[in-house]
Amino acid sequence: MTKEKLDSDRINYLIWRYLLESDYRETAARLQKEWNVQHPQELPFAPHVTHHALVSVLNRGLLYNVQEREPEQSTGDVAAPACGFFGPLMPASPAADEDFENARKRQIDNDQAQTQGGPPVKKARLSNGYENGFEPTPMDIDDDQNGDENAYPSPEQVPSPVIVTVGPEQGTQVDKVHELSTETTFLELSDEPSSRNAVLLQCEFNPIDPTILAAAGTDALARMWTLSRIIPDAGSESPRSTRKPVFASAHNLLDESAPSTTTVTGLSWSSDGNYLAVSSEPQDDGDGNGKVDAKVEFWDNNAQSFAEFNSFESPVCCLRWNPANTACLAISPQDESRGTLLTVMLPNMSNSLSYSLPNHSLDQQMLDATWTSDHEFFICGGDLLLAFHCTEESISPGKKHETQDHDTLCRVTYDWHSRLLATTNESGVIDIWDQAAHIRSFNAHQGQVNSLVWQPIPFFVTVGDDAERLLASCGEDGAISIWNARSVDSKPKCSMTMGSAVVAVSFTPDGAFLAGATSQRVYIWKVDDVHLPRATWTRGDEVGWRTPQSQHSSTDEDQFSLCWDANGQKLAYGVNSRLAVINFRR
Repeated sequence: MTKEKLDSDRINYLIWRYLLESDYRETAARLQKEWNVQHPQELPFAPHVTHHALVSVLNRGLLYNVQEREPEQSTGDVAAPACGFFGPLMPASPAADEDFENARKRQIDNDQAQTQGGPPVKKARLSNGYENGFEPTPMDIDDDQNGDENAYPSPEQVPSPVIVTVGPEQGTQVDKVHELSTETTFLELSDEPSSRNAVLLQCEFNPIDPTILAAAGTDALARMWTLSRIIPDAGSESPRSTRKPVFASAHNLLDESAPSTTTVTGLSWSSDGNYLAVSSEPQDDGDGNGKVDAKVEFWDNNAQSFAEFNSFESPVCCLRWNPANTACLAISPQDESRGTLLTVMLPNMSNSLSYSLPNHSLDQQMLDATWTSDHEFFICGGDLLLAFHCTEESISPGKKHETQDHDTLCRVTYDWHSRLLATTNESGVIDIWDQAAHIRSFNAHQGQVNSLVWQPIPFFVTVGDDAERLLASCGEDGAISIWNARSVDSKPKCSMTMGSAVVAVSFTPDGAFLAGATSQRVYIWKVDDVHLPRATWTRGDEVGWRTPQSQHSSTDEDQFSLCWDANGQKLAYGVNSRLAVINFRR
């Protein structure tokens, strides 16, 4: 007889399936990340595993343990208390089966009485693995329904119907809004006193490792922190500074020879978290020619540089990785800013491709970009929405989408699940495009749209062709709206307001929560219940939060950054010379 083996992948898969079937999806996602298996359902044994297999395996083990105990009990003169996996077992009462049956009948009678004289009740629904497809419902395994000293029903027993509920009833409110100001860690942007006024331009968590955070800005700010744990700071009297991070020394992502006046214009992690692209430009060295070369350098997640591309005109912007993480796009000026250069860098091959737009000046209209496959990307800006195709030897233009007259596009983002493009213009309109043409518009905001992001979907969740695809936007009008990009309805699915211009929004990686930030505060909502925020955070009045020019400068001069860690438990919020890491407990 062939014996099945039980290795770590099979154990992890059984636990992962149990978590999904019990609707512990966030826990399942965290297990999947630690397990480091991107698609458990594609493991070779996965198609053969039945529903609720973990419960079945454990139950059979308990039954086998009963059989092992019986010979030991039959040889003794005095029946000693049996001991199972979870401790001593009390003998089952002879009336246990009768009590259980009577209780079950009383439940059925009560249900019938309610149906006759009261409001209608939900129809009982089986969810024990005897039908096709997962039911993401909690399994009732904590009650002894069988009266036979086993916690789970035997495979030979057919369980009684159970009314299944998934989460709270619609309309349930979370009354308490958590204030997170005391759950904050502040990171130093520089070790040099002369650079304490460095302005943060961008920060990003590693998309896989929640402990790694990178930041870019002025005054040669290019740092990578490895955050570990947090301890109280007994010497601080300010509640906003009661916790300090304990982390490995921050790694600088510039050469030691880089002048302190260098501006790091951008950074971008590859989606697998292995590589970080950093663009930088030294300031005019004062020799009078005013011309400096910018560069893009590539680092691994251990802060080791492995590739560098030079001789760009300043500034390099819009770093974007393709889905395979083999190529990185950069946009920069050309011909003394009269034109634009598109460069696709292949860091592992130390090779690059380029394409010129001689009549487009970035000084007049900035460009945004997004990849739609490993070899194709779109650029967006002004009246331009144009596809490009990359081969091993060249970049060539593809289809140009026709935009409306006097339409000034400024942002573009692509959704891999629906294959839809979303763009915004300066008038606050969101346009949705498929592979062929424009399909619908939303009058989203009064004025500029500051952020436009698709709701992430965990890779173990299958999305149907008709399933909604949510898109969040925020603007100068102080509103945050969530849209179903597949809906013909021109109204948002829901909207929230924050009282002043919303500078950024960001979904947690599992898409369950949405953070929105103004120049003063951060709100966090649960996406499926936005009536009240789950948590809020308000910044202090320290000097570093103020604009880099002067404390009386317009807020338009402020620089903002907002991003979640890979687990959706820490939120980085940066304004000017301050970077806060906010702990969020779900």
